Amino acid sequence: MKLVILGRGGQGVLFFSKVLAQTAIEEGKSVKTTEIKGMAKKGGVVEVQMKIGEGYSPRIKRGSADLVILLSPDLKAYAKTFGEKHFFFSKKEMEKALKEVPLRYVNIYLLGIFLAKTHIFDIDKAIKVLDEENKKALLKGYNDVQSR
Repeated sequence: MKLVILGRGGQGVLFFSKVLAQTAIEEGKSVKTTEIKGMAKKGGVVEVQMKIGEGYSPRIKRGSADLVILLSPDLKAYAKTFGEKHFFFSKKEMEKALKEVPLRYVNIYLLGIFLAKTHIFDIDKAIKVLDEENKKALLKGYNDVQSR
């Protein structure tokens, strides 16, 4: 599986990606990642490319990503250069995240939403790689989707 995670500096893109990678490793899959950080200032584009279970290089050719995950909806045009299948959070989900959990856990709340909607990774494996506060945020996002 070839994933690209896009967002802005300060959104927790790197930690979001790290948790996904560690979750895949917990599932027994090999993972390769590379990060491109445009974070010279807060708000710069942050891009993580991740290959799970395939290839030797973490780099993903333009147009070949299986899924592009956007933490910042304003990057939709940029996301198209990586592939056609995109996952992004609605404005309502983003607003709810900001209300439901402290700001430092919003990215992990959103990861919970992603896991609940896609079932690409096992929630129990994701829980294993997080500390208590992050577990709460992950489960809150996950359960908010499940209870709809």
